Amino acid sequence: MDETRLVERLAAIGWKGDASVELGPGDDAAVLIGGLVVSTDMTVEGVHFSFEWIAPAEAGFRAAAAALSDMAAMGAAPEALLVSLALPAEDPALGEELQRGVRAAGDRTAAPIVGGDVSRSPGPVVIDVVAVGRVAHDVVKRGGARPGHDLWVSGALGGAAAAVAAWSRGERPEPEARARFVRPPDRARLGTALAAQGLATSMIDISDGLLADARRLASASEAGIRVLEHRVPVDETAGGDLNHALEGGEDYELMFTAHPGAKSDILALGRELSVQLTRIGSVGEEAGVLLEDAEGRRRVPGRGGFDHFTVPSGDPP
Repeated sequence: MDETRLVERLAAIGWKGDASVELGPGDDAAVLIGGLVVSTDMTVEGVHFSFEWIAPAEAGFRAAAAALSDMAAMGAAPEALLVSLALPAEDPALGEELQRGVRAAGDRTAAPIVGGDVSRSPGPVVIDVVAVGRVAHDVVKRGGARPGHDLWVSGALGGAAAAVAAWSRGERPEPEARARFVRPPDRARLGTALAAQGLATSMIDISDGLLADARRLASASEAGIRVLEHRVPVDETAGGDLNHALEGGEDYELMFTAHPGAKSDILALGRELSVQLTRIGSVGEEAGVLLEDAEGRRRVPGRGGFDHFTVPSGDPP
């Protein structure tokens, strides 16, 4: 059973609907009546990171940045964080460095740590971050892509995956690639602006790889996604490796769809926020994801991307 199917089954057990909830499981975050947005993100040593690769404060920063990325994907302004840590008994002080990293990521978006929990762990370190945000407008969901819409991404992709590939080979990654892994970008202002200005019709953050998250967008929208692979912005630190950009994950950039007529406004927003925004494809009728090259040849890509239950245990991330 893959991760997507497991999540669906768990959601079916836990979610029965509630009048106080506007949006339940199935998106980047839940939305309560009144505009409160809540998400949680768990980071596990040996799965998402290794202390042989990065320092504890960097691990804490990444964990919080991942949770805050869910806020950006909903168009929500971050308001607070809760942090739970499972720590080894022989080194409880490790939690202080992890917490410092979480706080640094929260400071970047003015989201204070307002509580949490701590427990002893006989195994790996676990960092669980709950992010709370708020919207004063409609949230942007995954299910709003429609045939004829354009597909966009922020930033450049593949740098974090290049760092992981280097570490996995026993090599030291390039400093720029390492920085992309340990310090994911903050796209909170971009996400809230795309939502507030009504530019994005659907949105998701790229955490498990562009193709994997494009499939989630397509599934939620009951539509097809066509990705022009020659237009995908590959991070310079990825050495031109398109596979890192398509399948690597850990980028925490935003992927969104928009009406074709919104192109000039989207590009203007990118200039205003100093964020690279690239149109990389379109939405069609046929379900699923298609890759198209510069000559117009189309193919159905492999599964790609990161899945917790289809990769060998202990191979971060």
